[in-house]
Amino acid sequence: MLLPKSVNKLSKFRSVQYRKYFSLFALRDEVDGKVIGGGGGDRCFRKHANFGNGKEASNYETKRYSFNRDPAFLEFGAYRTQNRHYRSQLHIADIKDKLLGSLPKFVKIVEVGPRDGLQNEKEIVPTYVKVELIKMLVSSGLPVVEATSFVSPKWVPQLADAKDVISAIQGIGHSRFPVLTPNLKGFEAAMAAGAKEVAIFASASESFSQSNINCSIEESLARYRDVALAAENHKIPVRGYISCVVGCPVEGAVPPSKVAYVAEELINMGCAEISLGDTIGVGTPGTVIPMLEAVLDVVPLEKLAVHFHDTYGQALSNIMLSLQMGISIVDSSISGLGGCPYAKGASGNVATEDVVYMLNGLGVKTNVDLRKLILAGDYISKHLGRPSGSKAAIALSRTLTNASKL
Repeated sequence: MLLPKSVNKLSKFRSVQYRKYFSLFALRDEVDGKVIGGGGGDRCFRKHANFGNGKEASNYETKRYSFNRDPAFLEFGAYRTQNRHYRSQLHIADIKDKLLGSLPKFVKIVEVGPRDGLQNEKEIVPTYVKVELIKMLVSSGLPVVEATSFVSPKWVPQLADAKDVISAIQGIGHSRFPVLTPNLKGFEAAMAAGAKEVAIFASASESFSQSNINCSIEESLARYRDVALAAENHKIPVRGYISCVVGCPVEGAVPPSKVAYVAEELINMGCAEISLGDTIGVGTPGTVIPMLEAVLDVVPLEKLAVHFHDTYGQALSNIMLSLQMGISIVDSSISGLGGCPYAKGASGNVATEDVVYMLNGLGVKTNVDLRKLILAGDYISKHLGRPSGSKAAIALSRTLTNASKL
């Protein structure tokens, strides 16, 4: 079976000897096929070495020496240990560069919890809680927080207070607060409320488009051209979302060509950024690669973002793969809030805390304070009356709690 060409780019190590590069044997210091240690238990050194008394090691062929006790070996062992540590570090650095060298230096996190997360809650969250959550997210350093959606309260009653939310967060920090506008009427309401950035959402699946926004893909694109034109007249940036980029709850697998078609249409109408959403979380690196390849043929790399739901626990691996392909914008939701009211079985988005924790470990900058992020997640989780959906937040909170007891 032929693999996508990007797999070849990402799989430079298929011919590498795994024992050599990916096992503890790679960290040994080999000299003439023998491992020389500098500490620990008794070792027998059978090579010829000159000691202070001029005698050779061959005179001691049958004797065993402890590196951590015998003065003759002490200095030599320390040298070998230091040299081995230095060599090991170089070897590890080389592997890390080959595996992670393609990662971006900085990743922009787009927080979607207040909109994409809370719209899926059965109970309506009070306006003051939403506003406080947004303030806490901004204080953590997140550059973009999707605030709400100007849709009909009939369809999404959880976000009926969009106008009040936008009014309350005016002038908070330096973050941007895009809002979702499904049509021209929603755009006009957003402008009247004081929104300074909007987002539109199309689907790569015909069936999902009908169930989600009650129109075909082509009809939705026609609506969004009107919104994009109005936004251009107001000098308002537009972000485009595409749902079901890998799979659909009705149609199953979605061809990458369909995703690329919708992405190109959104770019052509003036969207500054395209977010690719795995709405039901079925994607794996094996299915995400061909989808990204197809979209990258029609959309500039710097304008692409990824938006993975974690239904099957694949979100972080898909994000990692996307980063290796050069994408540097990632959508996520505080405490893993979210899902989709029109996609049965779709669990929450990948948790922002988990994404930031992973990026911190990779040495990729986000300018986001993980501690403050965890506090925001704890705030909304307590209000909703359930544990956080972030594994990193749960683990770190438990660690801090235990440390405080010491």
